[in-house]
Amino acid sequence: MRRSGRRPTRTASANRTRVSSLARHDRRHLVHGFISPAVTRDQGTLTLARGRGVYVWDTDGKRYLDGLASLWNVHVGHGRSEIARAAAAQMKKLAFAPTLLGFSSEPAIELAARLARWAPKGLTRVFFTSGGSEANESMIRLCRLYWRLRGREDKYKIVTLQRAYHGSSTGAASLTGLTTFHRYYEPLMPGVVRIANAYCYRCPLGLRYPECSVACADELEAAITREGADTIAAFVAEPVQGVGGVIEPPKGYFERIRAICRRHEILFVADEVITGFGRLGTRFGISRWNVVPDLIVFAKGVTSGYLPLGGVILREELFQTLEDAGPGFALHHGFTYSGHPAVCAAALANLDILEREKLVAHVRRLTPYFARRMNELRASALVGDVRTAGLMGAVEMVADREQKTPFAMDLAVPMRVRAAALKRGVILRGSGDNVVACPPLIVQREQIDIIVDTLAEALDEVAREL
Repeated sequence: MRRSGRRPTRTASANRTRVSSLARHDRRHLVHGFISPAVTRDQGTLTLARGRGVYVWDTDGKRYLDGLASLWNVHVGHGRSEIARAAAAQMKKLAFAPTLLGFSSEPAIELAARLARWAPKGLTRVFFTSGGSEANESMIRLCRLYWRLRGREDKYKIVTLQRAYHGSSTGAASLTGLTTFHRYYEPLMPGVVRIANAYCYRCPLGLRYPECSVACADELEAAITREGADTIAAFVAEPVQGVGGVIEPPKGYFERIRAICRRHEILFVADEVITGFGRLGTRFGISRWNVVPDLIVFAKGVTSGYLPLGGVILREELFQTLEDAGPGFALHHGFTYSGHPAVCAAALANLDILEREKLVAHVRRLTPYFARRMNELRASALVGDVRTAGLMGAVEMVADREQKTPFAMDLAVPMRVRAAALKRGVILRGSGDNVVACPPLIVQREQIDIIVDTLAEALDEVAREL
């Protein structure tokens, strides 16, 4: 009998058996990071099987709109075969080149040069890592190293913000200003100075914008007075706080921060892990302000999540200090997979898509519509505030609007809203008191409508339950 050459179709029964086996092995063997082990044991997880564009499908064949870009990172959408082809072609040519030991590969060199062109003027040198937490660990060490090589070994402290998220490894988690990341892991890394963030809805200083004259920026000056400028190596901030609840500082904030850092010889670091590569309608988020940082930390959108990659982009002057240390000096810092050839090839293909499809400009065009639709959610009795920046949005839940009283944690309101949206086929995130949306950059108006309408239905469902 002649064979058709087609792959045999899995029967419904065989698929159910396969899905059941996967669920069993998931419960028994796979450890999930930000989810309670008791929850995954009792409820299991959602196993995704494939994706295309802004949609993903689970192992039962149900379709979901990926309203979180998976984890703030799938900028160009799922199923981009050109990224897969670029990585595969590189794997066939060369498996690995250890940049840690002074070797290079064509994709790593080309990507470093490409990123220097993407970055604000003057940021020219690229140090690769495998992700955002590693990138922030590297940033800490590079800042401290810079000042030590300048003969300023007492400048080692890092100033960071309340509600910041900079990663979950030890140093990066110490910079993170969310107590849930500290609770079981103290003591934290020494030398971290935390100041109030620019959270206008719940101002830590009890003030109101614009009458406050952006007093939160002056908290950096106060910290410098308290700690001593000679002890502070750097100030680090996300252009928009993502995990903290899509918190964007008011106009003038970063300009004043930049001036304070310059006056006191403190490095200014922009953590662009979430906000880089078009998420806010600019190549890097900090460009929304008239500010050029000394270092940029990046990850996520550089490959759209297709392969793990992160890094730090340094101002030329900083690198020259390392170079001037002479041939007897070495960084003695790095990671096995820094600048992996296949990963860098994937990143180059991803940047090609971002540029060819003009996705940064696309985000700028969609931003007003996304903001208008998200703000309609204020009609829900559960909603205290709605915040958007580019294609990032957060809905903050409150039990009392007038008092801005949060719901009790044991009610798990944001997670219940997330679950209600997931049931309806839209993936969102519950984070603290917020439900967060962050769709792929290729999203269209009609898909924004689905996200917002579904979220409205989910809010109504939970409001009835409460």
